Amino acid sequence: QVAARTNFFIWAFGASGAAGVARSAFPRMYNNIREIQSYRNNPKRQDDHADGETVGISPLCGYPRDLEVKDIEAILQNPLSIDQIVAKYPVDNNLWARKGYITYQAFKQANKRVDPLAVRAIFDCFSQSTEVSDPEIAQAKLDSYKESLETFKSELLYSKAVGWAAIVTLLGLLGLADVEAFSFAYTGWFPDWPGGRLWLEGGLFDPASSTGVWAIPQYWI
Repeated sequence: QVAARTNFFIWAFGASGAAGVARSAFPRMYNNIREIQSYRNNPKRQDDHADGETVGISPLCGYPRDLEVKDIEAILQNPLSIDQIVAKYPVDNNLWARKGYITYQAFKQANKRVDPLAVRAIFDCFSQSTEVSDPEIAQAKLDSYKESLETFKSELLYSKAVGWAAIVTLLGLLGLADVEAFSFAYTGWFPDWPGGRLWLEGGLFDPASSTGVWAIPQYWI
């Protein structure tokens, strides 16, 4: 029982750490998704302007519409380099920005006349599900996109796939840690609780059942 109780605290501590990461990551991911969906219509396009040539991004990227080639090219042809954008558009109270990293906020300001969904797409290729990126990586990616938009298309899809895989992995780890922690708590503090052996058969949440979680205090040692 001592070993089980020790293991419980180890797994519970691990679960709380993972939960802390999730609590900080999920709101950012959710806001990212909401922002992307808010750009369903291109606010930079005039009503009488005919649709131009599109990039042809994969529907699996989760974007509400395709991107126009002219918008992507406008970003790639921005005369400011990544380092110049960082210097010209400082972000107050951002530690990474002060260290020279490129932030989404600064990148968006530097391309404010371009379709914001295209700006979001380019930055999403820099860094998965975050608002900052290494300036060298960002500049190298921009240079590669100037050579081929196919590279941009494939990296955007890869970025989104990595982002969703990270969410699934994090949820899986959280679930595993919680199950293991509860298992050790059962062994260490209430091993005679019938629900610990019969939980697969249901009844854990039946208030009238001796196997329900509400019955645990009766078996506490």
